[in-house]
Amino acid sequence: MRRRTDPHGYNPDVPDPRPTPPTPRAILFDLFHTLVSIPPPEDVGHRPIADILGVPHKEWERLFYQDDVLGRALGHVLDPLEAMRRVTHRIDPTVHEDRILEAVNSRRRRLEVGLVQIAPAFLEALDRVRAAGIRTALVSDAGADDVECWDESPLRARLDAVCFSFALGVRKPDPRIYRHALDAIGATPEETLFVGDGGSNEHQGARALGMGTVLVTRLVGAWWPHVLPDRRLHADWEFEDVPAFVAALGLDGRGPDYGSDVR
Repeated sequence: MRRRTDPHGYNPDVPDPRPTPPTPRAILFDLFHTLVSIPPPEDVGHRPIADILGVPHKEWERLFYQDDVLGRALGHVLDPLEAMRRVTHRIDPTVHEDRILEAVNSRRRRLEVGLVQIAPAFLEALDRVRAAGIRTALVSDAGADDVECWDESPLRARLDAVCFSFALGVRKPDPRIYRHALDAIGATPEETLFVGDGGSNEHQGARALGMGTVLVTRLVGAWWPHVLPDRRLHADWEFEDVPAFVAALGLDGRGPDYGSDVR
């Protein structure tokens, strides 16, 4: 499915005048829920992290992820055991170290599966983008503990540049993280598309710099379908996933639309 927002937001009753974006010179990709899907605990035979720790699920997830109280994504805490311990002990300082270590190992295993076992369709899509001469970069809000297995990921060799927020000390939607990626691949915002699931207000940040924005929905919708209506408001185009987006570009035997404004 492909949609384009009008200046006042997405209206499902208004036909999309440009159902597919023109081929860009460059694409910036988000990582989690865009190129990568982290499996739920039961898929790898583990219990949820909060169950391992014996703490409330919502409170732990809020502190560790939504509020990022330690600044993991800004590089303030790099050690995964320290991060897990400090967040857990904010909730319950009596949680034993053995439980904390088990939680770290469980989380590490799920992230490893997500980063290494990439669906072939996603890899093929990135290969098509590269074959068309389109430059690519990754722009990800990530802590060091989120991407410990990055060097083993088949995504690494398929991207021209990688920007992790923990390494740069800034995160989306700060314009500096996008500019860092654009500079790394020699692209301007006007000739670049940003593709992501819409978390971290990433589409707002990309739009503010002049990039066209593409929302991909399938991976994030499997976890949190309720977030999609708001995220659609900030997307110029919408696709089910990255392979569907790349297929719509019609890249076979076609290079970038150099004379086109990607927006």
